[in-house]
Amino acid sequence: MVQIRLLDLLNTIDDAVESQEHARALQLIMANWYNLPDPSPLRERTAVILATVGRKREAVEVYTLAARHYANAGFPTRAIAAIKQMHALHPASTELLDHFATLYSVRSPYLENGRPQPSFPQPAGNLTTQVHGGEPDLDELFERVLERATDPDGTAERPGSLPALPLLSVLPPDALRRVLDFVDYEIFPNAQLVFEPSQKSADLLWTVSNDLTVNEGTKTFRIPAGSLLGLNAFGGSERAPRYRVLSERGSECLRLAQSAIGKLNDELPDFLNRLATLRRHALTEGLLDRHELFTHLSAEERARVVGRFTGLTLDKGTLCVRQGRPSPGLFILLDGKVDIIRKDDDWEITVATLGIGEVVGEVGLVASDQATATVVCTAAGHALFLAREDFEILASEHPPIAQFTARLARERLDAIESTLSAQDLAEVP
Repeated sequence: MVQIRLLDLLNTIDDAVESQEHARALQLIMANWYNLPDPSPLRERTAVILATVGRKREAVEVYTLAARHYANAGFPTRAIAAIKQMHALHPASTELLDHFATLYSVRSPYLENGRPQPSFPQPAGNLTTQVHGGEPDLDELFERVLERATDPDGTAERPGSLPALPLLSVLPPDALRRVLDFVDYEIFPNAQLVFEPSQKSADLLWTVSNDLTVNEGTKTFRIPAGSLLGLNAFGGSERAPRYRVLSERGSECLRLAQSAIGKLNDELPDFLNRLATLRRHALTEGLLDRHELFTHLSAEERARVVGRFTGLTLDKGTLCVRQGRPSPGLFILLDGKVDIIRKDDDWEITVATLGIGEVVGEVGLVASDQATATVVCTAAGHALFLAREDFEILASEHPPIAQFTARLARERLDAIESTLSAQDLAEVP
């Protein structure tokens, strides 16, 4: 027997609704209700059908129950999706928006950092996309489905441990509540390109379903629900997305458009700064997970080691290291750019331009009492910094860090010595 995915069932119900086969859609909901440990997706489809046939009051009631369950059970993007659909029918209702802002703001006592948004539990029985029997009584079907959809049994009445939602959960309640006003709910009707590597995204998207995919070469990866896409467009070094992101039919997301972000920054003056900070944190986590300086460490050790570093903001023109003076410490660039400049008599030679993930300051720490080149910031960014005395302690505790830094220093010295000296430059016609 072919296993039917929940998404396939939901798409089949949606097809029936679009074809105005409401009886068939309701029968599919009834036939599969008890095969789902959490039937909330069917509760949402019930609300869609009710709204379609003009029974808006009942649709609002069903959406409200689904949204409150999602919020309390730790499905924040699903909760917002249900709230947005309910709000389209009843714009004056703000209770659920206020409830969500209380649960998922930075001040919430329920948030657990690092906890992912869960997936729906696997069906308890086989799902079906077939209905049998003669022509049903539509009014009776509506009443039976509505009775199930409005029954709160099995829904989360109180919040438990909740996952933090990227960006939204670093905002205070009032700011989060205001951002929710600008968030749009979107369903992709067909498989389509969401992000193109050659283009920057000016919008932010949170995944509601877990069926958006990333193509990396010949491999395809699914993006978990609750992920934030589009952060690369914000921060000191704006970059286009690295990968193609594709939807399936029925994929759902929440979108905060560029125009909305501009309005929010006018109202909330630090909003763009929060975006840039969030991007930097995400970049830091991803970079350090795979950085050669830390690959020999376990996750727990890496967290402790990184905790010794200090975050720095580097303005354009900042001198990180001065030639001829002791290096102040080790820098790991998170974004921005620096030039390594060697001065010889009256000449200045740019030895290299370095960016994200590069380490600087190492030569003056391990290969020389004095720095052999100047390091100057040429594009504003951020760095992790470890002072000289702290580096010496860390290197003694973790020999692979000392070995990596010494090897890098030798490579940099070789690069510097291979550049033109002042005498060589004077002989150039």
